[in-house]
Amino acid sequence: QIEALHADLERAFAVAFDDRTQVLTLYASHDEGIAALRDHAARGGLHLDIRFCGSVDAISALNEGRCTLAGFHTPPSPAPGTVAQRSYQPLLKPGLHKIIGFARRRQGLLVAPGNPLGIRGLADLPGGRLRYVNRSIGSGTRLLAQQLLADAGLVPEAIRGWETSEPSHAAVAQAIAAGAADAGLGLEAGGRRHRLGFLPLVSGGYFPVCLKSTLDQPPMQALRATLAEPAWQARLAALPGYEPSRSGQVLSLSQELPWWRFARARRR
Repeated sequence: QIEALHADLERAFAVAFDDRTQVLTLYASHDEGIAALRDHAARGGLHLDIRFCGSVDAISALNEGRCTLAGFHTPPSPAPGTVAQRSYQPLLKPGLHKIIGFARRRQGLLVAPGNPLGIRGLADLPGGRLRYVNRSIGSGTRLLAQQLLADAGLVPEAIRGWETSEPSHAAVAQAIAAGAADAGLGLEAGGRRHRLGFLPLVSGGYFPVCLKSTLDQPPMQALRATLAEPAWQARLAALPGYEPSRSGQVLSLSQELPWWRFARARRR
C-alpha cells in the first residue's frame, strides 16, 4: 500500500511540474531491472507508473485495461505441459499481444551468508529441517519454483514454509537476512544486495507485454527507444545476474513461447 501511494505521488508530481512528461502505466512482476528502468526513463521525460504484483495478476490487469504494459517472466523455452504454459497461455493470445525484449536474469536459492547450513540445492529442502520462504500465489517466481520441484520429482507439501509468502524478491531476501527463513528462490541481484549466499538454478527471460494496438502510442515508442539506448543496456548489465536481451525490439508471442507452435503442430 505504501509503494502504491508512493507511485501515485510520483505520477502526480511528474505531470504537475512538466506537462511534456509521458506516462506509461506498468503492472509487473517484481524485478530489480524494472525498478532501475523507472529512474533511467524519468531522465528522458518518460514516467513509468509501476505497480508490482504477480506475473499472472499483471497480465490480467493488462487484459482488463488497468495498465498499458505488463511485466512477466518465464524459464528458458518453457515447454508444452509446464506450469508456465498452464498459467500464461489462457491470458496471452498471438495477434492480440506483443512481447518487447528486455532482459535475461539469473534466479536461484538465496541462503544465509556463507551458507552455514550447507544447502546444495532444491533436493535439500524437503524433510522439515530447513525453513523455506515463498513468493505469493500468481508470481512468476512461485510458478518457477513449482516447475523446478516437479522437474526434480519433489512435492511442495514436503517443504517446511512453502505456504509462507513474501510479496517481492527484496522481501524474500530480507526474511533470510533477518534469520526468519533459511532459503528462498530469488534474484541474484537481490541476494547480492543483502550479502546473501546464492545458489544459481536457472536463467530466464523477463518480458514486458502489451496489446498490439498500443505499439504506436508515443509513450510506448519512448519506452522502446529508452530500452535500445546503450546507456540503459550498460546500466542493466551492471546488475548482478542481468543481461540485456533484444532490448526494445518487438517480439512475436508465438516465437517466444513455444507452446503456441506446439498447438499448431498438433492441429495438423
